[in-house]
Amino acid sequence: MARAAATDLAKNFGEWHDKAMREPVVITKHGRESAVLLSAETFQKLVDGYREVILATDLTDALAGAVVNSEIPEQYRWEADDDVTDERRGVGGE
Repeated sequence: MARAAATDLAKNFGEWHDKAMREPVVITKHGRESAVLLSAETFQKLVDGYREVILATDLTDALAGAVVNSEIPEQYRWEADDDVTDERRGVGGE
């Protein structure tokens, strides 16, 4: 991953912007990592892939009950040994 001092980034933003279109750029301030410059496409992929993870024991009783009583929509139901497309699994998609 490329690295750039904040002062260099400010002076040569176009150059670092172009670099960030290819790979994330770690921005440092006073020698310490402070931010990352990345393409909008990479950012969107990160946002789309974000999932909040919590322990089942941290769920409220109401939410735990909702999970237990929930049903998988027919279009996403499959068995482990089925030959299932990523689209049906709900994976990917642009």
